Amino acid sequence: MKESDAIRNFMGYDLLSDKLILGYNFHKVIRTNAQERLLNFIVFSVILTNKCSIEVNLLITRELATVIVRETMLRTNFNINVMDVSGHIIASGDPSRLGDYHAAAAYVIRQGQELLIDESNQSRWKGSQPGLNLPIIVHGQVVGAIGISGRIEEISPVAQLVKMTTELMIKQSQLKLQQEWRQLHMDWVLKELVEGTGIHEGKIDQRLQAIGCIITAPYQAIVIEHEPSLLFNTEERFFDVMSRRLAGRSILLSAYRPHRTLLLCYGNATSSLSSMLDQVRLMVTSCTADYCIGVGSLVQSLYAVRSSFEEAEAVLRYPSNKKRVLTYRQVAGPIIINELPSPIKEKLIYASKEYWNKKIEETLEAFFSSDLNMAEAAKLLGIHRNTMQYRLEQIHKQSGYNPQKFQEAHILQWIVWLQQALRAEGGGSAN
Repeated sequence: MKESDAIRNFMGYDLLSDKLILGYNFHKVIRTNAQERLLNFIVFSVILTNKCSIEVNLLITRELATVIVRETMLRTNFNINVMDVSGHIIASGDPSRLGDYHAAAAYVIRQGQELLIDESNQSRWKGSQPGLNLPIIVHGQVVGAIGISGRIEEISPVAQLVKMTTELMIKQSQLKLQQEWRQLHMDWVLKELVEGTGIHEGKIDQRLQAIGCIITAPYQAIVIEHEPSLLFNTEERFFDVMSRRLAGRSILLSAYRPHRTLLLCYGNATSSLSSMLDQVRLMVTSCTADYCIGVGSLVQSLYAVRSSFEEAEAVLRYPSNKKRVLTYRQVAGPIIINELPSPIKEKLIYASKEYWNKKIEETLEAFFSSDLNMAEAAKLLGIHRNTMQYRLEQIHKQSGYNPQKFQEAHILQWIVWLQQALRAEGGGSAN
């Protein structure tokens, strides 16, 4: 069977209306490795055609129908049958009837009206038992029928409630499918932006239009690294919680790696980034106590989103036990220095090996964080200004670099960053 035929047989393809009609189980198929090749064909060949629009086919699956029967029978004590649009029984309290054609249900589906079966008319309806058959209507479309076996005076009080509950369960399932379908598009767009070797803006626009989304510059990537903990609600994945709480904002989300979630802020979401980050931090904290958030730079084109994402990833590799949220701008220096060729880094570290110790590192770190202000650095360390002056003179004497002169101080700053990175990697520490 050709892949195109497999798609049509599996989902149904309406050539007259140019609509790809997706069955409820589509999301289950695309999650399996065995169907990866079929998924790629669907994603890159069918969905992205100019004519193709997306529509969810309101079919009742056997799995969903079984749940409906089980839950309603548990609460009503009546035998329940669920029939698909062809009138065949796909779930029943009587397993022996599965697959049987239900003539009364087929009539109800065609007419869109309920039908009572009793001794007076039971012979007219093949495969039917006394009871009430009602159409299942979702979004104005009859998608099947539900039958309740029993005497009318007994089942009448619960019939409409059973019908309403069934329709609500189907709507909920369809909503879940739509959400997963929307997420599939988001995942593809973000993967293309941060991993693709060449960006096809036309395809990206088509994907976003399919889910009613338009993204505009500027853009900013945020990566959340998180671990599960006892604070996490096991009934909901971390990503599901974040998706629900950030719904309606100018943000695309993707769980692109285990325990990592990518957020792409766009348009007006970037103008209130500080406020939004505070809200995200609170959301993450409510799910897990172990997390870190890396924020990339603001960029003006889709082609630069990858750079912003790589910066956010690099921030997560930066050793910091003090801050949960870090922007690339805050740690750009040490990140760039750590990416120097190994021979250069080794040379700097080796040259400082003879004199470097914890006191020197603390002194320089305080001095640099105070913008070379000696008085502020002394206050930060809790020492006298003269003591600070003496320490800086000793560093100059031992290293050959004067920390009070910018042109020489930046070399010492590099060494501080490299020493910190070395310790983070388990390669040693200041004496």
